[in-house]
Amino acid sequence: MPFGVPRGLEALRLMLEQGWRIETPVLARLSWAQRNTGELSYHIILVRAAQRSLVVIPESAEIRRFLADLNIPVG
Repeated sequence: MPFGVPRGLEALRLMLEQGWRIETPVLARLSWAQRNTGELSYHIILVRAAQRSLVVIPESAEIRRFLADLNIPVG
């Protein structure tokens, strides 16, 4: 990914500021890159008008808190 391009939670926050909304529930799944470790990633579908986008964010206390603060269910 090019230097300076928002990633992870920063990218999600930017998209929400641009009018995207999170489609619930957010899915917690085994990370594709870390299958052997059992680490989770959050698969977040965003919608805006007729557009859809997927953001995948590695599990962390920060993303858990962010989703909880917004009352976003995780399945």
